[in-house]
Formats: sequence, structure tokens, C-alpha cells
Amino acid sequence: MDRIGKGRALRPAIAVAAALAALALCAAAKVELPQHAPVPAARPQPPGAAPVPSPRPQTEAPSATTSEAPPAGVMPAEERACRERLRALGVAFEERERLSDPEAGCLVAYPVAVTALGPAISLAPEAVMNCAMAEAAARFAAGTISPEAERAFGSPLAAVAQASAYVCRNRHGQSKISEHALGNALDISALRLKDGTEIAVHAYGPDDLRRTDFIRTLRTKACGPFKTVLGPGSDADHALHLHLDLQQRRRGGTFCQ
Repeated sequence: MDRIGKGRALRPAIAVAAALAALALCAAAKVELPQHAPVPAARPQPPGAAPVPSPRPQTEAPSATTSEAPPAGVMPAEERACRERLRALGVAFEERERLSDPEAGCLVAYPVAVTALGPAISLAPEAVMNCAMAEAAARFAAGTISPEAERAFGSPLAAVAQASAYVCRNRHGQSKISEHALGNALDISALRLKDGTEIAVHAYGPDDLRRTDFIRTLRTKACGPFKTVLGPGSDADHALHLHLDLQQRRRGGTFCQ
């Protein structure tokens, strides 16, 4: 096999390894830092020196990102209601500033950055998307992936690794804007179960029928809650992840392969 052939053969293995490595981020411990650094003691002033004014008490700066409900009127009622549903589902998220690129056609008016799809289901790396997509992903993770994992492997879902959420770009090989550019899509590259079992998304074939059947089941059940479902076997661009999006089609149609 020539060098080019070897490189192509390695790509799937490298991508799978990267997906599994992303799962390790879900288990990273938080480091608690003090909110304010200690203030050093004032040095004695030499005779005749001008008095130094006492420092003003520190006030808490407003956070640039927060999962607290924004003031009424800042965003549409449905966006506020969506965030209440996220909190009820146990989704860990923070608000993000409006994402907009008029020339490219990319826009997420009220994005959220999600780090957990439920109280016991982490998401890594952090995924920026619109609230509707975050809610759909959370419901799918808790209501479909986790029970199906327990049925197939005897352990519930603990972590999701994502390969792409918001990205300002067109569809691969097309001039049409991608649903990722609207914060309306999520690509799942791997899953980790509570017992440590790891399931990378790719075509296992007859070598691992349990994983093959599990991924096929997820794809089948995702079609409906999501309007587009693509994965291994759909095309080369989706060979190593499960693409889910909420693209609206005529008469509520779906595109699932």
C-alpha cells in the first residue's frame, strides 16, 4: 500500500479515537477558584505623602453568559419557555450572544451553550445550538439513547461526544447553507455508558452485531423527533457520526438515511 493509501486507511481510526477522547472531557473534574483574589496589606506611607484613598468595595460584574432567565422582553416568549423546559429536563446550559454572519447567511438569534443533556448525561465538547435543538437532543438522549443502551448493553447512557454543533458553513459540497449554521443540528460521534462501555459511531458490520443493531435502532427512532437523520452508510461525510437536525420541510416531511 502506498503512502496515500495508508493515510486513507488511518483516517477512520483517527476519527474514532478523537471521538472517544472527547468522552474523557465529560469526566473532567471542575476546579473551584475563589471569586476574588486576596487583597495585599497596604504599605505604610512615608511622612508627608498624600493620603491614599480607601479601595472601593468590589462589586460583582455581570456575567457574559448565564442560564438564568433573561429579563422579560429581551427574547420571545417561546425562547423563554424553551429555557424553562431545559431546566426541567436538567440540561446544563449558558446563554450566548447572538451569532450572525449576514454575508454567509449564518444566524442563531438566541443560542445556548450546552454541557449536559440531563442530570446524568454530560455532553462534550460544549455544544452551541438553538434552544429547540438543545431540547430535542436532551429528550432523545434521556428518552431513547439511554433506555436503548440499557436494553442492549445493560447500562444507561452517561456521556455524549459531539463532533459538530454550530458552525457557520454551507452543506458539504453544496452552496446551500447548513443547518449547523443555524444552530439547528448536532453530530454525535460517540457514547459512553455508566459502566464505562464506549460506543463510537461508525459501521461495525458483522464483527459487532450488538453495536450495529444499537446504532441502527437509534437512527430509526431519531427519525421523526428530528427531521434529518444521517449516519454510517448515508455517505462518506457521515461515516463517523450521527447527524441530527430540525430542518423544516414541506408537510412536516423527514429525510432519514
